[in-house]
Amino acid sequence: MIGERRDRDRDRDRDRDRDRDDRDRDGRDGRDGGRRGGGARRGGRRKVDPFLADKTLQLDWRDAQLLSRFVTERGKIVPRRVSGVCAKNQRKLAKAIRRARQMGLLPYGGHKTPLRGLL
Repeated sequence: MIGERRDRDRDRDRDRDRDRDDRDRDGRDGRDGGRRGGGARRGGRRKVDPFLADKTLQLDWRDAQLLSRFVTERGKIVPRRVSGVCAKNQRKLAKAIRRARQMGLLPYGGHKTPLRGLL
């Protein structure tokens, strides 16, 4: 009798927690995938690591043209999920970009255009 009551209470608590988890903070049922704008997350082609796909492509801090492909216009290093580089090569890439910046081959920020009239 006591064991049955305990089991019933446990099941009720589990159902209540499950219902609570199904709702987000706004009280909606969260079927939009937790993202603003709704819709399901789209798949797509998996990005291929260019350094693994092309064996002749070597990662070197002196190759500013190659490194600039992995830097945004603002001078930020492009993340893995965007560039498709594997974790190991992303670490090497980040280190190479930082070295190239130190040596003056890559800018720290984006390319600045001079303001007219001030210079």
